[in-house]
Formats: sequence, C-alpha cells, structure tokens
Amino acid sequence: MQDAALKILVVEDNDALREAMLAFFQLHGHDVCGVPMAEDIDDVTGGFVPNVYVIDLNLPDEDGLSLTRRLRAAHPNVGIVITTARSQIGDKVLGYDSGADLYLTKPVDSRELMAGVSALGKRLRTLVQNHPAFLLDLERMQLSGPASHVELTASDVLVLSAFARAPGKKLERWQIAEILGGSGAEPTAASTLEMRITRLRKKLAAVGAPAPCIKALHKVGYALCVAVVMQ
Repeated sequence: MQDAALKILVVEDNDALREAMLAFFQLHGHDVCGVPMAEDIDDVTGGFVPNVYVIDLNLPDEDGLSLTRRLRAAHPNVGIVITTARSQIGDKVLGYDSGADLYLTKPVDSRELMAGVSALGKRLRTLVQNHPAFLLDLERMQLSGPASHVELTASDVLVLSAFARAPGKKLERWQIAEILGGSGAEPTAASTLEMRITRLRKKLAAVGAPAPCIKALHKVGYALCVAVVMQ
C-alpha cells in the first residue's frame, strides 16, 4: 500500500462539502469516492474497498455513530475519521467509544485532516507488513499468497469478498446461497454449496493458507479463518 494509494470513502450529506473533500483528497493523490448517506455505501463498495472512511455524524438516514460502530465491527483495522459540528467533550468521547480513530470538529482544518489520514495510512501499511494477508485482486479475479497465486471464478470472488466484508468473517448458508444464486435464482443445493466451499478452500490452500482456512459452523454456515485484503 503506497503513501498516495489510500482508498477513501467520504460519507457526507452536504454536497458542496463532500465534493470539496473529494477534490482535496484527490489533489493529494488518493483514490476517493463520496456518498450522501449510509445506505449508499453498499452501492460503491463492490469494487471500491475503502482503507479509510470519513464520516459526518448528522446523516439523513443512519446516525454517523451507529454507522461507525457497524464499520468497526465489520472491519476492525479500517481507518475511521469523524467530522462533525458536535463539539462537546461528551460527543467526542462517544465518537471514540464507537470506534473512531480521529474526531474532528467542523470547520475542519485541511492540514489536520490530511495529517490524520496520513497517520492512518502509515498504521494500515504497518499492519499489512507485520501481518501478511492474502490479497484478493477484484479486477484481475486473482488470489495471491506467500506460496503462489491462483485464478478465481466470478462466484469465487463474490463469496470470498463477502466473507472478507462480513462481521466476524462469518456467513450463514442462506447468505452464501443468495450470493451465488442471486435474488431471482433457485436456491443453491446444500451439496452444491459444500462443493463451492471445498473448491475455495483448495484455492486458499494453494496460495499458502493454513487449515482450516474456511471453517464449517454446525447447522449455521461458514467462517473465513484467514485475513484477506481486497484491492
């Protein structure tokens, strides 16, 4: 992960402010995307996997604190910056308790924002260096690890990326079946589902993942037991 290669998602309902922040981050070489509300995040994160989220608290749908808690639970190592007009010390404590790495009061000084994001980038790079993960290249549909790299099918990519994003890296059987079949398709048979998971296990093992790389959860589903970083 290079200094200028952070992927930053800005969640801000003020159109002018959101566009200004996106332009600012782009000017510093970052890959950016912006949405006006929490419910729009899933529409962009299929092929855009953020390293850092910049979140306003007063969103029109889900409160920014609730969103911060959800993101922190699902992605323990991601960077989260809160930007808000709420300046009371109690608000700041609640923001950090919810999982924010940085709590900045509007109007935000651009130098402080950039310094904070840069510090988060350094932390993320250190995590990757100290805890090597398996790399899922979404565009090339390729999985890389210390032993090798393998090509993936479209369904492999869908399931593996869903595992990587899921809270606790766990998916229930019905969730995997829905991912594989789509909302309009026939339910995926249990034998077919197991076959797909077995194939994915073999591909993870081929790139150096230790067993069990995907663990069966009795009568529930499966859990991914290794770290997968998406790009």
